[in-house]
Amino acid sequence: MSDAAREKDGKAKGSMMGLLAVVAVLTAIAGGGGWYLGNMISAGQQASAKPSGKEDKPKPGSFESRSIGTVVPLQPIITNLGIPQTTWVRLEASLVAKPGHEIPPAMAANISDDFMRFLRSVNLMQLQGAAGLAYLRTDLEERARLRSEGAVDRVFISALVVE
Repeated sequence: MSDAAREKDGKAKGSMMGLLAVVAVLTAIAGGGGWYLGNMISAGQQASAKPSGKEDKPKPGSFESRSIGTVVPLQPIITNLGIPQTTWVRLEASLVAKPGHEIPPAMAANISDDFMRFLRSVNLMQLQGAAGLAYLRTDLEERARLRSEGAVDRVFISALVVE
């Protein structure tokens, strides 16, 4: 009986030692692989960094080089939607004038009134999702450009709450 117990303990100790050895080897391989990949990535980043001290200037016509005009915030617009009429919407937006143009307060109020009239005709389904927000911004920009005779470049929607 004691021989059988020793045999089981010997096999148990041997299999446990083998398992620990395999885990140690795999850990060393994983650590070495991580170190190697980390060095490759950092070497690639260092090679791509320009050693010259001068800054890159944005290309003409790129987003970074575009100057932004005056930003005119509008008063919050609170109105009900066209369908369903029990749904309320609050829109906070700002107008961005083209460089060299100015948006007088009377024109901003006129554009805000037009936005309110437009929102009263909008269906709730038209405002759902990211595509609905993009379509709304496009429609508002088109209306603002028409009302301002081209002085408005963009419309920023800072808040849109539908209740």
